[in-house]
Amino acid sequence: MILRSSLFALAFLVGSIGSVLAHALPGSVLLLRQQGATLQLTVQFPVEDLIIAAPELAALEKMAADQPLPQEFAAALTRYLGRHLSVTEDGVPLTLKMTDARLQAAYHDHLGHFALLVSQWQMTGVRRDATPLVLTYDAVMHEVRNHRATVQWIEQNGDLRPISEFGYFDAADGIPLDPRAVGQQ
Repeated sequence: MILRSSLFALAFLVGSIGSVLAHALPGSVLLLRQQGATLQLTVQFPVEDLIIAAPELAALEKMAADQPLPQEFAAALTRYLGRHLSVTEDGVPLTLKMTDARLQAAYHDHLGHFALLVSQWQMTGVRRDATPLVLTYDAVMHEVRNHRATVQWIEQNGDLRPISEFGYFDAADGIPLDPRAVGQQ
């Protein structure tokens, strides 16, 4: 009886190792680019993590990739990110306008196939000589605590310059987005 119980416990332990060694989905990626007087922001994160954080968007799992989101889902995404994404200048929130949102198929050797939600945003009226902008972002990570965000600036030549990488507890105070620090003088 003891041998049988021991074998069962060993089988259970070996069978559960796969779940312990599983890889987390990628975190959020936020890309910023200056286009004239407009600051563009791209936000992307895995749909599976979004659904944990916003179950009301669960129907996104059944949608086809590479097509704009239907209006009802775009509006729901705008409401959700409106609670978890803001950019301020001198303490005043800038107006963020979503210009596009779609699902994008993705693949990772250790994860297999998954879907990313990619949204495009515009902010107008950003002063180039202003004090640093401040990003406040806790989308997905407010529920998925191991979710992280990477913020990068896209240079005029297309090169990516890292600004910040952070998790939920670092997000509370906001992330400075100083254009001078990323070559925008």
